[in-house]
Amino acid sequence: MGRQQDLALEGFVNSPPLPPVADLIPHRGNFLLIDRLVALEPNRVEALANFSALQVEGHYPGHPVVPGVLLLEGLAQTLCCGCVGLGVVPDGHPYLAGLDKVRFRAPVVPPAEVRFVVNILPQRLGIYRAEGEVWLGDKCVASASLSATIVPGDSEATQ
Repeated sequence: MGRQQDLALEGFVNSPPLPPVADLIPHRGNFLLIDRLVALEPNRVEALANFSALQVEGHYPGHPVVPGVLLLEGLAQTLCCGCVGLGVVPDGHPYLAGLDKVRFRAPVVPPAEVRFVVNILPQRLGIYRAEGEVWLGDKCVASASLSATIVPGDSEATQ
């Protein structure tokens, strides 16, 4: 390996592994949409999700399309992973409280891997706000402003 490649990999070798999604949010089975985190940084979270034709069977028969509501749920799950993974949730579970400025720019046709990018904004009055985008390759296919609130209770994701 060349010196340039060594330097490029250095940050990855020294960075701690990202936690599994199932350790951060309570979603399971078909409701766990995101497959893995790819970035968990202060104020920024990225996750990947793979959609198959089987997952969206019946949604536009003959021309399957990933429902926009699933893309929004993926953004919400990514935001929740960020809130829990970054330690901003002291006790409880983050719940989606609102969506604004929702835009769908292009359909997502399976099989497809999408990237959810969520930029977490400063908290105000107990509401966590974020700007989210859904990417398919190098194209932004959806975006939304999200808000979440914390519902008191046990913060263990698996209970």
